[in-house]
Amino acid sequence: MSSRGGGRGRGRGQLTFNMEAVGIGKGDALPPPTLQPSPLFPPLEFRPVPLPSGEEGEYVLALKQELRGAMRQLPYFIRPAVPKRDWRRLPRELKIRVRKLQKERTTILLPKRPPKTTEDKEETIQKLETLEKKEEEVTSEEDEEKEEEEEKEEEEEEEYDEEEHEEETDYIMSYFDNGEDFGGDSDDNMDEAIY
Repeated sequence: MSSRGGGRGRGRGQLTFNMEAVGIGKGDALPPPTLQPSPLFPPLEFRPVPLPSGEEGEYVLALKQELRGAMRQLPYFIRPAVPKRDWRRLPRELKIRVRKLQKERTTILLPKRPPKTTEDKEETIQKLETLEKKEEEVTSEEDEEKEEEEEKEEEEEEEYDEEEHEEETDYIMSYFDNGEDFGGDSDDNMDEAIY
């Protein structure tokens, strides 16, 4: 666990900051909790001067706008450079595409097919039936082949040779120790390893 006196619990709670730095001394009452949110903006000490109204204010405003427009027309006015983007560097998905207006599409009227007659329907039904019969014949042949293969596999499994199996596991059978040889009289010499 933790060292003595350094953990939580036991002893009085310690504050992690200096209360005098905040402006609260020992024994002073804490300020009451605020139940309303603080105002978004602090109160203004000085009110802004209202805009001059009337003909004179409108005249000055019109002069200012005219002066700014004239300054922009002078050759000394520097316009901010429009950054030219090299669109070849971007992948196709991020390139801006300008869509061209499509002309009204002219619909091509296809000649209507005459409705199928009952003779045509009968012919298609007969074709489908013959195809089904052919498929059934093919699947039945495949099933017979699969059954023959399974029978061959079963015969091979029955021919399993026990002598080969014994030869493969000869090492395991000769060195298997199930713990029966561990006698009670060998408790005296537990320090020695038995190989």
